[in-house]
Amino acid sequence: MADRITITPPPYAAQALERLERGGFEAWYVGGCVRDAMLGRTPGDWDITTSALPRETEACFQDFPCIDTGLKHGTVTAVIDHFPVEITTFRSDGVYSDHRRPETVQFSKSLTEDLSRRDFTVNAMAYHPVKGLMDPFGGLSDLKSRVLRCVGDPARRFSEDALRILRCLRFSSVLEFFIDPATAEAAKSKQELLLFISHERIREELQKLLSGNRAAAVLREYAEILFTVLPELIPMKGCAQETPYHCYDVWEHTLHALDAVPPKPVLRWAALLHDCGKPAVKSFSPDGTAHFYGHEKESLRLTEQILSRLRFSKRETEAICALISHHGEPLPVSAKRLKRLLGELGEELLFSLFDLMGGDLSAQAPHLYAERSRAIAEAKELTEKLLRQKECLTLRDLAINGCDLLELGFPEGPLLGNTLHILLEMVLDGKLSNERSILLEEAQKIKLSFSCTK
Repeated sequence: MADRITITPPPYAAQALERLERGGFEAWYVGGCVRDAMLGRTPGDWDITTSALPRETEACFQDFPCIDTGLKHGTVTAVIDHFPVEITTFRSDGVYSDHRRPETVQFSKSLTEDLSRRDFTVNAMAYHPVKGLMDPFGGLSDLKSRVLRCVGDPARRFSEDALRILRCLRFSSVLEFFIDPATAEAAKSKQELLLFISHERIREELQKLLSGNRAAAVLREYAEILFTVLPELIPMKGCAQETPYHCYDVWEHTLHALDAVPPKPVLRWAALLHDCGKPAVKSFSPDGTAHFYGHEKESLRLTEQILSRLRFSKRETEAICALISHHGEPLPVSAKRLKRLLGELGEELLFSLFDLMGGDLSAQAPHLYAERSRAIAEAKELTEKLLRQKECLTLRDLAINGCDLLELGFPEGPLLGNTLHILLEMVLDGKLSNERSILLEEAQKIKLSFSCTK
């Protein structure tokens, strides 16, 4: 026990602890909130472990909304001042037959027994404002050394809950911790157990991992673990790029690109998958130069396959696929092309595309960087100028709409929509000004032309 550690929980979390103690129960803050507070990070959630049984916990919070998060496993969530506090009874776990959750739990009166079932030492610490820090497994020492180490036998920990393997990699990426050698070896030896984990949980952990500062370093060291859940990426490792434009194989190029883009989930996923189709389309010219014709299309196919399996939302899938399909945009980018890209992608996604293109470029041969990075910078400046000028970019920006065409005598149906699209294309091409009178005149010509061809 150490009593020199001071953590200041928010009022709602303090109130939850006090409620349990007033009811005559032992209660401690536990897990990630203790770890993050001691690292100087702001905890996202405040969890409490207690000697109170679930129904006793509910009785302590009878005047607050309570959610039966998992009574079978001893967990009740009390909502205090609109903040959820997850409260779990001290327990020991039974058999993990599905490599994810215990079939049974045994409620306990021992805090140490409860901490002994947790995944990593840095997550197996409990804190009390008066009693101080309970740290039976050396979590504080590992926290100071920035080391991730399993509680007890790492092979057993990962066999119990295989998702801990990805959590280990995620913590290493996000917290910038290194993984203890024995824990790392056990994670690799048990990686096939990840096949028992739901695709949704795999996605959640990978999403967080990719957003960490050490994402590329972790994936480089533990590529085989990633390949267990994303087997489509296996051919990338060792696939050389024998071209004047590249200095890394496809996998190493990908990791350098990923490391170079901002840690936004959609952008990091696009960086990870943007060249995944290269190995399948690799060919050689007679002089031994490698070519990857059509790799964008193949990368897009594999990406859609991966994102579908991991149950990504339609919105995320469309954004990631749009970035990948456009990452090879020729440089420099003309104003006309930028208008079309703005209309198709929108402002936020277009600037993400510039980030992806810059990351991709930084992972290629160094001699290309100066000229092409300058072209990307110029494209950003030109895009900002177009936005300031409020250029016509989409149908919503046209000076006329469907109602105007109906007044011109257009019939309802495909001709009306097609005409608006034709007018937009002419404005984007600079053939027409986005002025109401000019657009109406051109629309009348299209209508007459259609009438003559009927």
